[in-house]
Amino acid sequence: MGYSESDYIEICKKQIEDKFSFGNGHGYTQKDLELLSVYIEEQIGISISLSTLKRVWKNNFKQGPQIATLNALVGILGYNNWQHFKIENKKEDHIPRKKLLKPSLSKNKFIALIGIGLILLIFGFFIFSKEQTPEKIDILAPVTFKADKTLTKGTPNTVIFNYDVTNVKADSFFIQQSWNSWRRKKIDPTKNIHSEIYYEAGYHRAKLIANDSIIAKQAIHILSDGWEPHIYYDESDDYFIHFRGESFTNNGHFNISEDLLRKMNVDLTRKFYTRVSHSKKYNISSNNFSFTTKAKLDKNIIEGRNCARLKVFIVTEAHIFYVRLIQKGCEVYGQYKLGEIYKDGSNHDLSLLGRNLFEWQKMEIRVRDKSAQIFINDSLTYSEKFEKDFGDVVGLFYMFEGTGSIDYTKLTDADNNIAFEDDFEE
Repeated sequence: MGYSESDYIEICKKQIEDKFSFGNGHGYTQKDLELLSVYIEEQIGISISLSTLKRVWKNNFKQGPQIATLNALVGILGYNNWQHFKIENKKEDHIPRKKLLKPSLSKNKFIALIGIGLILLIFGFFIFSKEQTPEKIDILAPVTFKADKTLTKGTPNTVIFNYDVTNVKADSFFIQQSWNSWRRKKIDPTKNIHSEIYYEAGYHRAKLIANDSIIAKQAIHILSDGWEPHIYYDESDDYFIHFRGESFTNNGHFNISEDLLRKMNVDLTRKFYTRVSHSKKYNISSNNFSFTTKAKLDKNIIEGRNCARLKVFIVTEAHIFYVRLIQKGCEVYGQYKLGEIYKDGSNHDLSLLGRNLFEWQKMEIRVRDKSAQIFINDSLTYSEKFEKDFGDVVGLFYMFEGTGSIDYTKLTDADNNIAFEDDFEE
């Protein structure tokens, strides 16, 4: 007999707890869920409130979490959506089944076990309650939080943070590089300088934290030195293989050759992703722009894999726009985010995002006065009207399953003035 829906939710929670080391292996805390909420929003553009996450972890739902919540939770684990997660987690060894007490267990032993269990339950309740109680902070005056890079562009790049928390009453203070809670370091409140190294170009949002509360933020724009490709074995992984100093332009295309992959000791038997990014000050508003590109997946690397995908991203000062194309037949895994509007193929008709990704696909994201349109091979596929202001465009990147090729990329303003263009001709 297969797992029930609640069983799958428990498996999902356990995988998240393991991935993010909730409570250092001793259950979750409110801080864990707060960080998870921020991580989900910054990674995939979905806002899930702390109260919703608490209900998920406490199993406090009458009819279970909404499908959008489940899609977001498994999205940070690298799955396409909830259905994909359930398909990939059918094995019976993910969670231990409850064992029945043996009939031969004596009455006295049974009573003793019940007594011990009650004691542990009461003890655990008090520990859990203490962990869930947020520590109070008191901010008496404005907080100083500034940052300076040691390099104008390129990576690795050291950032020197200048902070002053003398007017904040709290038990502990931290600086976190970006969305990633693993990049959080404790700082000395009596000092003013803390340095961190950034290995990836992009628009990072550093945070100054008192106890569990964010008290200040600082944008860190690490400019890339041209195109920057990285390979990950997990799309949400913090570890990557870089190609610094290597050539990846071939016959007028961006492409990482199979020979180069082997030279860099990439394990071609494992599933992996290639992230190709470009980050600079394009001086163009996300309210009015056009991003046009032609790209495809490299068939020789991932031939035979089901539901291959290709994503293009436009990074803004506030968030991201993106489109995920999916191999034909797997349209349930299609996605896009335009402004604050997010849609996926599990509860919307995104069949037009299904394509033969081993052939060149021309894509355009066109925005005029916050009216956004997606064109694929010069045909309008989807359009949305968003409301929020997301600031300037500050980065472009691609995410290929396996490796991919780019024929050209172009970013223009509403008057078709070119802000950035590359046809990869040597």
